[in-house]
Amino acid sequence: MLRPLACAVIAVLLTACSESGEAPETPDAVEVEAVYTVGLRQVEFTDTGDRHLAMNVFYPAVAAPPDAEPFSMPFFTEVSAYPDLAPAADGKRRPLVLFSHGRGSNGLYYAWFAQQLASRGYIVAALDHYRANTYDSSIIYLANKLWQRPRDLSLATNFLVDDAFWGPLIDSRRIGVAGHSQGGFTALWLGGARVNAEKYLSFQRGWKNNQMVPQHLRDQLPLDAAPALDVADPRIKAVFSMAPGIIEAFGMDEAGLHDLKLPTYLIVGARDTQTPPDENAEFAAANIPGSELNVIPGDVDHEIFVNECNQIGRDELPEGCIDAPGVDRAAIHGEIADAAIRFFDAHLRG
Repeated sequence: MLRPLACAVIAVLLTACSESGEAPETPDAVEVEAVYTVGLRQVEFTDTGDRHLAMNVFYPAVAAPPDAEPFSMPFFTEVSAYPDLAPAADGKRRPLVLFSHGRGSNGLYYAWFAQQLASRGYIVAALDHYRANTYDSSIIYLANKLWQRPRDLSLATNFLVDDAFWGPLIDSRRIGVAGHSQGGFTALWLGGARVNAEKYLSFQRGWKNNQMVPQHLRDQLPLDAAPALDVADPRIKAVFSMAPGIIEAFGMDEAGLHDLKLPTYLIVGARDTQTPPDENAEFAAANIPGSELNVIPGDVDHEIFVNECNQIGRDELPEGCIDAPGVDRAAIHGEIADAAIRFFDAHLRG
């Protein structure tokens, strides 16, 4: 299996595919997954409880027409997904990877990651979590009803596999999950790790009793751990967790992590100041049977997993865009993508 090239080379390959979306054959006889042009469709649906959900679905597509413009992302660079291209016409049902964004963020902040996987034959559904995203958020969902996050991903899966357009493109036997920060925690949760009921209640009480939160909002914060206890989705086959946090504060202890039996890969920057590795990724890896841990060395902080930024992004979102001197976000994205593709290839294709 060929591994993804450096980001700059991949960007060239994404626009240089044949009409079928496939790259030329390699000189040897080893069968490889083609490198595809990446399509992007924005999908919205309503669940049975009348909650409106939106997601961005990245997928292998036919080659873009010469005059096609990539999806516009004003703050970010190195994103070359094309809106609404036809899916690659090779008759394959493809693995699905669900993606869970960080607290108060959104799926498109991780377009680079979804694009890399889609270019290698995966369908990636990057959801905007209900009332917990950049455009529509409430403390009720950001810091209390966290169990809505894995539920969102399961509902998105239901929609996609049953949908007339997406269903025939997806192999429902090969579904993985990835996520960053609170989304990394969500990925572990959806895969089978469990929270301790009393510890989760303690987390909820912390916000219920936080007098900095206006009273009318505190009145809407439930004290109920029951919905948080059984959120695993049996369709998930592999878990890729990026800088997960804050694991113990949310109520996930050693015993709960031991309940995650799926192949699990954890990756975090050594200098992560928001979800320190020793308390989060390292703690999880020590307690998830058979898991892999990758601590990226150097001054690599929490936001390394977000898209590369242009100058406008660096000016408007410095906390998410500017890395420590000497940190090469593009190069690290290449390493993360390589790890993710190797991991999912082994467990969703192997």
